[in-house]
Amino acid sequence: MSTLEKAIGLMASMPEHKLQAIYTFIQFIGEQPDGQELKPAPPSSRDVQSVLGIAQEYANPALINQEEGAFERATAQKYAADRY
Repeated sequence: MSTLEKAIGLMASMPEHKLQAIYTFIQFIGEQPDGQELKPAPPSSRDVQSVLGIAQEYANPALINQEEGAFERATAQKYAADRY
């Protein structure tokens, strides 16, 4: 499943007001010139909490304990497999 398919699946279950926030953000990204390095303003703590709150709302609580160190394990596994 592609990233686009995963995103569409997730957005299909979101309420309209959250989709509007995502759409506004995507419009902003789409308006940025290609090849130009952007220096975004640091996000406010309110924005960070809002994004975390939305993500947590759709998280599977049974998998939270597996997330600790998941990136490190995946990286180690990937590079261990590439050695041979």
